Amino acid sequence: MSLEQTLSAAQALIGESRYAEALEMLAGEASENAEAAMLSGVAANRSGDLAAAVVHFEIAEQLAPELAAAPLNLGLTLRALNKTGPASLALTRALRLDPRAAAGNFALGNIRMEQAHFEGAIAHFEAVLQEAPDHVGALNNLGICWTKQKHPAKAVPHLEKAISLDPNNSGALTNLGAIKAEQGFTDDAIGLYERALQAQPDQAEAANNLGVALLDKGRAGEAAAVLSQLIDAGAAVTETYANLGNALNKLGDTVGAADAYEAALSRRSDDGVRIKKALLLPVVAASLAALKSARGELEARLEELIDSPPKLQDPFAEVGIPTFNLSYQNENNRSLMVKLKDMYLGACPSLAYEATHCGQADRRDGERVRIGFISRYLQSNSVGRCFQGIIRLSGRDDVSITAFTFTEEADPLWEAIAQDVDKTVVLPTHLDGARQLIAEEHLDVLVYTDIGMDPLTYFLAFARLSPYQCVLGGHPDAVETGNIDAYVSCDLQEPEDAEAHYSVPLVRLPGAPTYYEWPDLPDPLKPREALGLPADGAIYFCGQTLIKIHPDMDALFRGILEKDPTGTLVLPEGYTPELAKLLKSRLEQNLGDAVSRVRFLPAMSHMDYMNVTALANVSLDTRPFGGGNTSWQAIAAGTPMVTWPGEYLRGRYTQALYRLLGITDAIAGSQEEYIDLAVRFGTDEAFATRFNRCIAETAQSIFSDRKHVDALYEHLVGQIRSGT
Repeated sequence: MSLEQTLSAAQALIGESRYAEALEMLAGEASENAEAAMLSGVAANRSGDLAAAVVHFEIAEQLAPELAAAPLNLGLTLRALNKTGPASLALTRALRLDPRAAAGNFALGNIRMEQAHFEGAIAHFEAVLQEAPDHVGALNNLGICWTKQKHPAKAVPHLEKAISLDPNNSGALTNLGAIKAEQGFTDDAIGLYERALQAQPDQAEAANNLGVALLDKGRAGEAAAVLSQLIDAGAAVTETYANLGNALNKLGDTVGAADAYEAALSRRSDDGVRIKKALLLPVVAASLAALKSARGELEARLEELIDSPPKLQDPFAEVGIPTFNLSYQNENNRSLMVKLKDMYLGACPSLAYEATHCGQADRRDGERVRIGFISRYLQSNSVGRCFQGIIRLSGRDDVSITAFTFTEEADPLWEAIAQDVDKTVVLPTHLDGARQLIAEEHLDVLVYTDIGMDPLTYFLAFARLSPYQCVLGGHPDAVETGNIDAYVSCDLQEPEDAEAHYSVPLVRLPGAPTYYEWPDLPDPLKPREALGLPADGAIYFCGQTLIKIHPDMDALFRGILEKDPTGTLVLPEGYTPELAKLLKSRLEQNLGDAVSRVRFLPAMSHMDYMNVTALANVSLDTRPFGGGNTSWQAIAAGTPMVTWPGEYLRGRYTQALYRLLGITDAIAGSQEEYIDLAVRFGTDEAFATRFNRCIAETAQSIFSDRKHVDALYEHLVGQIRSGT
């Protein structure tokens, strides 16, 4: 048989998967002939003997150095053996001979991507697409590389094309979902992750990301279910347990959260998870004693972390949870905030980043004062509604206003803010990128509307991003990050000893706590029955988030229901029924038989919520953390809101509005007075009518009031003009 016949017969055997026969036939020629060596390498490779395949391809390359297929196949085989270095060298040799080889460019692009050499990887994947424009793997990997290079706009078209070509490509769906999530399009991200899991149910990355996205949307129960299912299927990675801990924490299951964090730590040492576990606090406390105990344990754990500092590169990415629940306890949080700051700065000194312009004479006389306002919540929610009007400093000729937030999702309130300011900036949801974009604005003043609700703004506040930085009362509690120059508050809202509650200077401004526009009210009102309310008896509506229902409120609820045996206490269940379950259990223990007249309303639209507020006989302000938006809304709806001012800013909002109106009939000074006032408003129609008439005559005066806005403007501009 001639050499040509031998090669042809061997090729036919390989085509029939008869690899051993092909190798035997080629044995006499494989060491002398390049084509025979190549065919032997192919047969050995396909039979699973990769080591033998390497030897044959090496011989082929030695015999025919100009043959690109030899180093190409050698590189691909070495890659399959996880011999990355030799594979890279072989593929590079192949591409010198044939730069257009798609298989070689794809393989070498994958190696460069794994090595984090993203520019090189991009060049190889683009070369693949020159030859094979519909190569789904190259499209997907280009999307990954551009994402790693912080160019999501370049990544998205490649991922979208990959998905159009292969709608069930779970990798591309997951990667596009991650970009959408970072851009703030969380609903889109959720849809993409769900599609990825339909295509590949055991896709751990998609399930993890879906859990995070659901949690970001406040759907903690669904997040926990997705992550638990991944764990039960045995497909969990370390992050799955940490993410489950985050979800269970939101659901008020601190024991389950601690177990999940511990499971993550048992798999890998992680200082971020260690901190998450240390910061656990009850959401709906079972009792006052449990609350105090948890607080003491938190302080002890913080001191341990300070003594044995963790190491963090990016606290937002590695920890990413706030100590939000501290504010709902009736305690001065100043010292704990200082300890928290000390712990984070010890763990990550780079948090104290300083923008270059802050140490320079960056402005000229007569130049407009550049003021930035930042919040994750400049959207259609409580913080956004409270502070939209505050941002309207842009009518001044001597200031320019920039508003910062973290999502590109369409929102009517953000769109309205955009009309009021000189510039809007959507920040990336990672710490360094957000810092850099803010620094590029060369602000004179940076105003945080809230610090403590959102972890990214909290960690940003450690940096010096403008010469003067202050925080407003969007989250009305002490804050300490080392680079906040003042807490700007409302004088009517603060108690006499308020300075002792803050570790930064307190600025007391006159007027209402903020600029608030008259809210939209439903017209006509739906009847009680349409909203699941009892037809008879007084309705005592405590329309606050359930996290505000402190154990001390139980005695007030019980007193009201016992004093008014026909009244009904109504609470919103909201979007986290698990928290309602915890509160129901506590109320069953503490309200006696009166618990039968407690009704939880399921999640409702904002307008239905306003409808319930308007129908209620009495709105009950919570203590120690009281209402904000709900106070304005009750006044506009003509519903008396009974309040018992707390010791701290966070429990004194409602009384400030009533004092501004000059009407104090709904302000109690004790538990007994709170109960008596609530029941009197609920049962004494003449008393309630007189009060409501007085409120109606004066209420308009506190809405859209610029006194606070003007005072804030004078303060901010004055700080810059005076050089302080």
